[in-house]
Amino acid sequence: MTITNPYKRRDVFRCNMDAHRRFDGWVSAYHVLKEKACFPQGCLYFLWRCVLLEKGERCVHGFNHVGKTCRGCTYYCEEKVNPQPQLMLDDESFAQFQDEVDQFESWLGSVRFKRLDLAGEIINVKPWYTKVLLPREEQTRLRGYLLIIKQGFIGLHAFEDPFYVRVSEKVMRQFDFIPKMRIEMVGEIREDRGRIVVYQPKQIEVIEIGSGRLWTKEAALVSIKTAGLLKDQHEQCLACSWGSLVDVTDKRDRDERRFRRLYCLKNVADPRACYVHALDSVASLSCSSTMIVTD
Repeated sequence: MTITNPYKRRDVFRCNMDAHRRFDGWVSAYHVLKEKACFPQGCLYFLWRCVLLEKGERCVHGFNHVGKTCRGCTYYCEEKVNPQPQLMLDDESFAQFQDEVDQFESWLGSVRFKRLDLAGEIINVKPWYTKVLLPREEQTRLRGYLLIIKQGFIGLHAFEDPFYVRVSEKVMRQFDFIPKMRIEMVGEIREDRGRIVVYQPKQIEVIEIGSGRLWTKEAALVSIKTAGLLKDQHEQCLACSWGSLVDVTDKRDRDERRFRRLYCLKNVADPRACYVHALDSVASLSCSSTMIVTD
């Protein structure tokens, strides 16, 4: 039996919310069905506005942006917004999608938090960063590395979509994980915002040596310091070995928020002008199947 992850699909819903404009309105099914639970009724929020700031004038209280303390001010306006996701599938296709969701949820309920045998080929290795936003500072940490495996096996089931294995610096140095390496292991299955993530991998065996970049701790720490935040989450950047999704916790306001931001570790701002993918392709062709390229 082959398992697919319908929550990662981006062809099911489209949303006109301002925050999604950088994705051209395309959002994952997980965001709509689970994170926001906004289909079909939409979500409701209030847009705070200042008449003076919109005209380019100074705030009478000396503020630079609109916040909770502005309520009651003469120039404060509050606009009620109710964006609604648009279903992009016909009735038959949507019914099939719902069946896929039910099957995936049933499978996930049977494996969640269980330790299972895993196998597959690593298609990419990326540093795993977390960032905490505080009122007066930002804290970024290298937590380890993510092994990205596609079309692998979880237990007795083939898993068609990518899943992720979190490994520590110690485990990374022990096995020197690189792309195209085939591995087997035992790990705990969890779900993280629609992604299947494997925790605490044990009994790791390298079945086939790969080829590609070997991340070092020093290179990973330097890369995040010089990385550039990307406004859009282009598929090209998500698939690139230099594109890193950083788990962000925003503690600047009373209500803590969690989200992900995509960074380019080569600090290329425009994917259309990216030279990295072409260079990596040339480098991979010049490598033998057993060579490790360090950067």
